[in-house]
Order: sequence, then structure tokens, then C-alpha cells
Amino acid sequence: MNPPSRNKRERRNAGWIWLFFLCLLIPLHLWFPELGTGALDDSYSASASGKKAFFLLLELESYNTERNRVPISVFLQTLDYDETLCLLGPARYPNPQEWSAILSWVEEGGHLVITANHDHPEFEIDALNISVKYLDETERENLPVVESEKKGTEDESENKQKDLDSSDLLSLLNDQHSLLDGQATTVFPDALSIIWQTNAQVISESGQKLISVGETQQAIRQVHGEGEIVVAASSKIFSNQSMIDGGSVPAFRLIESAEAPDFFVVDESLNASGTSKVVALLIDPTFRPLTIQLLITLLIFGWWHSTRFGPVLSSHILPRHNIVSHTDNVGNLHFKNGNGRALLYSYLKQLFTELHLRRFRGKEHRVIDPIARRMKTDPEKIAAFLKHVSQLSKSKKIKRHQMGDLIRRLAEIRQAARHGKQQG
Repeated sequence: MNPPSRNKRERRNAGWIWLFFLCLLIPLHLWFPELGTGALDDSYSASASGKKAFFLLLELESYNTERNRVPISVFLQTLDYDETLCLLGPARYPNPQEWSAILSWVEEGGHLVITANHDHPEFEIDALNISVKYLDETERENLPVVESEKKGTEDESENKQKDLDSSDLLSLLNDQHSLLDGQATTVFPDALSIIWQTNAQVISESGQKLISVGETQQAIRQVHGEGEIVVAASSKIFSNQSMIDGGSVPAFRLIESAEAPDFFVVDESLNASGTSKVVALLIDPTFRPLTIQLLITLLIFGWWHSTRFGPVLSSHILPRHNIVSHTDNVGNLHFKNGNGRALLYSYLKQLFTELHLRRFRGKEHRVIDPIARRMKTDPEKIAAFLKHVSQLSKSKKIKRHQMGDLIRRLAEIRQAARHGKQQG
């Protein structure tokens, strides 16, 4: 059957779809949407532990706030000294080479704020004798903990802790390093007392104490050359949950204490490099052009194999006619007519002629019995079926679906009869 013109139009429209997606990929070389780093607590995340709300607060309260996804050692070469670089609970801490570049930039007048990640808060700044370490058992017991209303089942948790198997070292470790809600004091006039979540402390002998919980230092400020560094033992104060609970003021004051309140850069390069995800690497600015080129190549390859390319046929070359075009035309006419009686009658008449039933009037079982034996069915059922179809073929109208089912069953009888002839 010759394909209708609608199919040709659909094939032409499919070409426009491929071209549309190609036009979408090409501009990605110039502009690419900002995507998260894959971490749940970065400045892109709107989850409870994310820092998106705090980033929006910085944008509102400052002249300019931006994110950085370029490696720090490269980015610091273009960073001005009147800006504050914020490393808020990074997935990984700077390596020695990056620390060297950061401290050199701070020494020349830069401002740095770095807060520990509560999952792994321990890090050191050897050049300044500053370190962040876990709280030991004594310090955790002496910490002024705030009793939360959500801890109504504290007795149950204590019972579970008693029943904990001592061989479960991972559970014991998580319990020893879990976050505590401590009552903290600050040097900020508008937030003298806050609730501070921590599991570590800052150790520094020369730094100015900004936030403390009991006898532990939680945030300090230290001058380095012409710049300043603020180090905090926890980044939970910058989370979206903390913004809801009223921690926006102390969080902003802690960043502001770096003495550069107008221009902020929230680093996300350490979060991106700290997550081992293939998709994050593919959309990384370093590998992004290669990824886009690969997608364009795959798109063109798919377009090439789904579309017929070549010269247009000349008008004087007539297309070949279908060898059974007359059958197609007859079938289309019957389909438009919607009546299958004529086709059923023709098929049944041809079947009776091939079976020679007229010669065996009164002895039809001699023809039907071999067919029933090959079809493994009752001869009487086949005879009754042929009589039923013969009566239907004399009716005025038969639905197409009913006609198709009847012809299909008649074809099985015809095939069984021919099989016997081939064997003979």
C-alpha cells in the first residue's frame, strides 16, 4: 500500500524536531544554567540543611554576592581584596597548595570566612596555628546543652543506647560525634545569646573569640597580614532551618565580622570537587564544552540515521506502482464502505470450491473429518461453524471486526485442508 501523504508530512515534521534540539544545544556554549554541586547542604539546596536562604540574604544585604565554581587557586587571581571569600561547610577542605594561595591572598588584604562541616569538622591552618577538632567526652558533658521540646522521647533514646551492642562501632562513633544544641554567647550586640549546634571546637591562642559555648571556642577572628580570617566550628547556623528558627542575624554578623560587608563570594568549587558524581563532572565548566560537543555529535548521528538524505527525484521519473495496487484499492473501498459481508462471502465461496463440498453433498464428513483430525477438534464443531458462517454471509451487513475474526478462523481450516493435500 502506498503510504498516505500524512506519513510524509510527519517525516518532514520530525526533521524540524531534530533541528529544534540542535538549536537548543549550540547556545549552551555561551550560556549554561547554574546547577547544584550535588551536595545537600550547599547554597543551591533548598533542603533543611542547605544554605540557599542565607545566600539570598547576602544578596539582599550586600552590593554584590556571587557563587564561585572555578578552582580556588585560579579564582583567587581575579578576586579583589575588598571581598569576603566564604567557605561554608565545604565537602572537602583546601589542600596545602590551595591553603598557600588563600593565605597569600588574605595576607595582602583579603577576607576569609571558613566554617567546619559537621560530618568531618577536623582541619588545621598550620601557618596560623588554628585548628578545629572534635569535642572530647569531658567537653561534651560540660557543654551547656539546651533542652529541645522535640526531645520528648529522650528516655526512650537512652534505653536504646543502653541496649546498643558494643560491637557496633559505627553507631557508637556517630553517637560520640553527634551535634549538640548548646547555649552560646557572642560578641554581637544584637545577638548576645544564641542556640549553636556543634560537635567540635576551634583551638587558637591568638584569635579573638566571637562565639563560645561554655569553655569551648566556636568562632574566632584572627588578623593575618593586612587581611582577616574568621574560623567557626560549625556551619549549621547558615542552614535554611536556622534561618527559619531566627538565626539570620548572628549568621550575617559572623560573616560581617570579617570586616568586608559589601562584597561576598560563596565558594562552591570545594563542594563540586568533593562529590564523586559523573554527571557533576560532565557539567563542570572544565569539561562542559566537551560534553556539549558530544551531545551535538550524538544528535546529528541520530538525525542522520532517522532521515533520508540525498538528491530529490526528477519529476520525469515516475515512482514504481505497487504490484498489488488493485488489491489495495479494493481493500480501501471495502474499508470505507464499512461492510465486510462481501469479503466474507467471497472468501467462503472460494473455500467451499477448494474443499469440493458440492461433490460430497450428504457425505461432507469425508472432507471435514481429516481437517478436524489435523486441527485436533470435533468435526461437528467445524460443520456447525461453516453453516453459521454461511448464514452470516447472506445477511445484509457484517462488522469489520467480526468479519476479520471469521476469515481468520476460516483460514485455519483452509490451511489444514491444504496441509492434507501436500501430504498426499
